[in-house]
Order: sequence, then structure tokens, then C-alpha cells
Amino acid sequence: MAGTQDPSSLEEILWRSPSHVQMMGGYLHSNNILFYFAESPFFDATSNNASLAIQANYNEAFRHFVETREAFEGRIKTMQGLEFIVAYDPLQAAAGSNAQFAHEPSNVWVIRKQTRRKRAGYEDEVVLLSTFFVVGDCIYMAPSVASIVGNRILSAVTSLTGLLKTASTLPSFTPSHGHTYLPPTTKSSDAGQSGAQTQTSKENTPVPDADATNKAQSFMGAQVGASSTVQDLKTLAESFNLLSRYGDEYMDESPLMGEPGSFILSRVGDADRGAVSKQQQPSTTTVLGRVGTPQAKVDTPGKASEKGGGAADEPKLRRKKSKPAS
Repeated sequence: MAGTQDPSSLEEILWRSPSHVQMMGGYLHSNNILFYFAESPFFDATSNNASLAIQANYNEAFRHFVETREAFEGRIKTMQGLEFIVAYDPLQAAAGSNAQFAHEPSNVWVIRKQTRRKRAGYEDEVVLLSTFFVVGDCIYMAPSVASIVGNRILSAVTSLTGLLKTASTLPSFTPSHGHTYLPPTTKSSDAGQSGAQTQTSKENTPVPDADATNKAQSFMGAQVGASSTVQDLKTLAESFNLLSRYGDEYMDESPLMGEPGSFILSRVGDADRGAVSKQQQPSTTTVLGRVGTPQAKVDTPGKASEKGGGAADEPKLRRKKSKPAS
């Protein structure tokens, strides 16, 4: 008979012994199933089954208790302590009223490990400890409810962990669209061309024209419904194109003013103020010819004016004689 083992490790093993089956007649039945189970590591040598079997080996008065399972279990039920009994017998379940099998036996036995406590005037108190299955000649322990629930929770957590690892790679980020879960759809080429043509710089900085945009799009093979990776590559190619064409140019914070040969740097806002002042100045008319300066005669006290008019005559305007056309 096998000794005791850790119950937690018994749930992970399966035991079978074809040699013991051959020694017991070649097959398992109701009268030898408990003795076959007693050879497995699931059996407890301190149980009432083991003590009754030892008494039957050394005492002829107990020999009849081990001949049939009904007599063996009947004697065990009169004792108090740990015991193993057959909870399900497939041969009895399949047997009919006329001593013939109503259906084919399933060959699956159920054995329970339990403790029995006698109480005067009351029924025995039975506490179930564990359940074992015998399928053919294989014996294994039924897992506990805590083990099943723990296994299901562990399986769910493992699946959720895998899901989170897969979902963490789905979001994509692009400067134009931000964080997205689906590949962003690009605008049509016509809309991109019209937007490039109408875009202007604040300080007259050259911008990529429609031909450069078309070249970048044809180079990267951009199309509607492209993935975010293709969109990023297209943006990178267009950036390199702009760098190669306008890399040495910059935007003037202080625009140049004046005429060629006498450029000057103006402060920010001078150009706007100069334009406003020009608009506020009144318009003047240009008169051909020179205008003489009027002269005024001042009368001296005590002297009479030499001429009878107080004001000097203004000089007449000189007209330029135009040459006759040849």
C-alpha cells in the first residue's frame, strides 16, 4: 500500500498499473476496485480500509469482509475515521432487473475519500475530502473547485495580457493626423495641388510648387487609402526635397527697403508705417516754369512813396517757347 503524499501534487499525476490488473483477474470489477485503488499513491495507509485489510490477513474472523465489496463497505461504515468508498459503480448502474445489462457499462468508477464521525442518536456525520476517477485502469484525482476557478482566472488574465500586447501596437502617430487606430486617409492629389498653389509666404519666402509636390507623390507612390507608414515616408521625401531646394534661404525678420544699390534694413513695422504716411499726404500739382518771389514795399514814415501804388507788381510768368515740330 502506498504512503501519503501532498494533496496539491496529487492533482497533477495519473497512475495505472496493468500488472496489478493481471494479478486481480485481468479486469476490474466491483469486488477488486478498492484493492486496486489501494495500490495507487492516492491511497492513505492510515484509513479504515487499510486497517480492515490487515485484520483480514491475520484474523480468519474478518476474512469474509474482504470477499465482496458490499461486505467490505458495510464493515467500514460501522467504523469511525478516514475511509474510501465507491460512489459510482458502472456495472450496477448498467445492470437491469433481469440480471442483464440495460446498456453498455461506461467503465468509469468514482471513489470518494471522506471522514465519518459517529453520533449517538443521530446519523453519521460524513465530510467529503476528495474525489477520484478510475477510467479503465487509469486513476486520477478530480481537481478542487478552487483549482478550477484559479485556472480559469489565470487563463483569462493570460488572454487579456496577450490582447493588450497586440492592441498596444495598433495606434499610430503622424504629425498631420495625431494618434489614430486606423490608417489615415490622404487627401486627393487635386486638393493638394490647389492648396500648394494658393499657399503664400508671409515674407515672400518661396514655397514648393505643384510640380515639386507631384514629383514627391510620384516618387513615394502615394495614393488614397495608403497606410500611415507610406504617409510618413512621403512626408519625409517632401521634407528632403524642400531642404535641397530652399535649404540656404531664410525669412527676413527685417525686410530690405530702398532701391537697388542702396538697400537698408528697416525695423519691424517701418514699412507699414511708411505706407500709411504716404496715403495720408495730400496730392500736389506740378506747375511748369519758375515762379518769382513777390516783393513788398514798406513805407517809411515821413517819406512819401515814389509811386502811387503801395504794392510792387508781381513779375509775369515766363512761358517756355515750344519748338515747332519738325
